[in-house]
Amino acid sequence: MKIKPEAVYLYRVPIEADEAPFEHYRELARAALRLVEPALPSQGTVLLKPNATVLFPAERRVITHPGFLAGMIEALVEKGVPKDRLVVAEGQCGEQPENGHTWEKCGYQGMIDDQGVRLAKLTGAEMRQVKVPGGVVYEHYPMAREVTDCAFFFNVPVAKCHNLVCTTLAVKNLMGTLGTPERHICSVQKVDEAHIEGRWRLADNGLSIHENGFVDKLLDLLAAHRSLGMPRLSMIDGLVGRDGTAFNEGRNYPLGWTLIGENEVHVDAVGTHLMGLDPLWPPYLTRAVERGFGTNRLEEIELIDLQTGRSLTRNEVQALRRAEVLMPVCRYDGGYYKRFRPDGSVVPWNLNEVNKQRLLDGLEEIAPEHSPSMREPAMA
Repeated sequence: MKIKPEAVYLYRVPIEADEAPFEHYRELARAALRLVEPALPSQGTVLLKPNATVLFPAERRVITHPGFLAGMIEALVEKGVPKDRLVVAEGQCGEQPENGHTWEKCGYQGMIDDQGVRLAKLTGAEMRQVKVPGGVVYEHYPMAREVTDCAFFFNVPVAKCHNLVCTTLAVKNLMGTLGTPERHICSVQKVDEAHIEGRWRLADNGLSIHENGFVDKLLDLLAAHRSLGMPRLSMIDGLVGRDGTAFNEGRNYPLGWTLIGENEVHVDAVGTHLMGLDPLWPPYLTRAVERGFGTNRLEEIELIDLQTGRSLTRNEVQALRRAEVLMPVCRYDGGYYKRFRPDGSVVPWNLNEVNKQRLLDGLEEIAPEHSPSMREPAMA
């Protein structure tokens, strides 16, 4: 099936448990990718960029599962891409053997060895300055040459929540391609110094100046990536998803799907919906629409079922929304709070700091909706 640039493609499998073996991830990715016809180049590197920032064991669902990548690699080899042109690349915080965070223990090294492809560690790698067209915060971003010079870019996130971005899918996964110090866009950076004292005050949209700055930094990165011009696809590992903070605080949920698409915003909007959240809620998707990167309205996105080849109706798309929501949460006063209220309004990130500022400004504190404690082993 030829890829339409603005469409999203769905492949589903049955799953009831919140864990799955390596083979199930592999078969999901392989079966789905076999059914599409990406514009694969005859020369150059085909790069797969997973979410593997912190190398937790794969079953925790903090990282893209190595089995999912294995299935993609096998499907690409079937499509004629030699293994010596395939590379799995990620920029991450570095191995932490004392905490069990290694490429071997998370399952990547064994998968890489079995598949016979290359693992590129982007942390400390050679960077290239990439112009940000229409940049709001940044005019240029340092990006790994392994990424900027590849011939095809596969963005391969895992379906999970995040304390700041709310759903960390295709757009957020691009952060691992950046060099430091710009890579740490969640934190206060040199570019933020002009408003560092009042960064926890709320803007008109109910978010702090800091959070709004993060959103625009993230979308500046999306603009930089799109400017590179190479063919690209996002493909979400959604066999088992995770709520919580995006790290080791959360619970796993059976989902049973993968999404494929060229437009990262459209892929994220559909993925957010399938995780139980309204794609009109996450601030980064709202801002992406304002900046012209796509739409977060499901009725404006064509969702195609890969198993039937048919475009799903609006009612069918709505029916796919998960009843039990995967909720992003943030730490607060020794516990956690939900990032969204029942009416869909967003609660600012890092509410401890926001409320400190509000008290200094003579304003009432914002009361969050507390989230239940995260299930073990998430708190380990």
